Amino acid sequence: MPPLVRYRSLPALAALFALGCASSQQGEIPAMRIAPAPAGGEETGEQAVPLIPVAGGADPYPANELELDSLNPEPADPPLPALPPDPILSSPSAIDRRIEERVDWWMNFWSGRARASVEGGLARMGRYEEYIAAELAERGLPASLRFLPLVETDYVTTAVSPVGAGGLWQFMPATARWLGLRVDGAVDARFDPFAATPRALDYLVALQEQFESWFLTLAAYNAGPGRIERAIRRHGGGTPRTDELFTRIRPHLAAETRDFIPKFLAAARMGDDLSDLVKEPPLRVETVRVEGMASLAAIAQVAGVERDEVARLNPHLRMGRTPVGRSTAVRLPVGRAEGVQERLAQLPERDRFPHHVVAEGETLWGIARGYGVSVAALEAANPQVRARTMQIGALLTLPRGDGDSSGGAAPAAANDDRRGPEPVRRGLHVVAHGDTLWEIARRYGVTLEELRALNRMGTRTLIRPGDRVRIPASG
Repeated sequence: MPPLVRYRSLPALAALFALGCASSQQGEIPAMRIAPAPAGGEETGEQAVPLIPVAGGADPYPANELELDSLNPEPADPPLPALPPDPILSSPSAIDRRIEERVDWWMNFWSGRARASVEGGLARMGRYEEYIAAELAERGLPASLRFLPLVETDYVTTAVSPVGAGGLWQFMPATARWLGLRVDGAVDARFDPFAATPRALDYLVALQEQFESWFLTLAAYNAGPGRIERAIRRHGGGTPRTDELFTRIRPHLAAETRDFIPKFLAAARMGDDLSDLVKEPPLRVETVRVEGMASLAAIAQVAGVERDEVARLNPHLRMGRTPVGRSTAVRLPVGRAEGVQERLAQLPERDRFPHHVVAEGETLWGIARGYGVSVAALEAANPQVRARTMQIGALLTLPRGDGDSSGGAAPAAANDDRRGPEPVRRGLHVVAHGDTLWEIARRYGVTLEELRALNRMGTRTLIRPGDRVRIPASG
């Protein structure tokens, strides 16, 4: 058995090697301190290293397998704990046969003729995914919920459903107001992703606390909590509130709600399958408060950006302007918000305030009501216009408040933006004094063409107080 030598450090080994080289040049080999092998297999607690025999009986170099203390790597950091599985995607009920069948159907649909649609939605998702993911993490919500707007709207912020739900998260107007979002003729915050997202996620938190199951929560988000509670009472059979309960009541739900969870699961899988898809870059914005009314064109002018860019970032400003007598949040590209309010205040009124082009069927009264000002204020700002002789295409200057064109009073109480519009009931509308088809169409969220088509009206058809106008169900 070869003799053993102990080297405790790399510097010691290097010094020994240098000494050996120097001595070799003088014809001498340094003496080596040889450690005797422990007797009887006794453990010494030190690492004994065999020497490689060399000519002349000297063994100055350790074997290749030597482990020097100074070369030992630091202990590896413990691996990071694995992220908990997503409670929606990993639910045992996700592999229920009936749900899986519908998941497969949606996967095939999106992989085939609707591939362009889902790819477009995933690309647009890049604008808001980072922001939504941060909001989800802040509330401890499943990361997969970032696919909910993909299911609802393909990440189109201006989407409106056939029943009137609007925005990225598809709130009905009453639900949006209940959650604290402003919804009226001038501002509809459902279409502002940065205002609507926190409210949508807080709503999901409340639904989860109520239903204790993510499948039931998503069903309630789609159909409303009242409908899901009634289905549980009638068909739940006392089953605990778990995802399995959803599979039990699912046959008794409306078709859209039955398919909502399979569609969501399929969307998440498509997101994984198309993870290499190039997404749009995250949308970076700054917010500025604009006091009172200003057109988007004026805001764009003082911010140094295109008017279309301001409109794209502010789909919640429904009339191309900020409302009268209020402080309104306006989104601008990063670096463009500073000094906007000051520069707006320096603009001449004719440049700051918007104009209105009179369209067919409009009245001075209806225009005034739409902009939240009185007829008197509108007439004062446009002394050349007469209500009975107002021409199509006439350009009206909009006053900045409910007084003359230089005033700043609040809008008329009859159309106070804080109250929102009167509740809308679809079906039939009884024409009141001063109503026009254009105003009725706008009130119910339908187009003038849809309204005329359903009521078989031509472009010259007149309506009178007391007439009944049918409202399209798809509006």
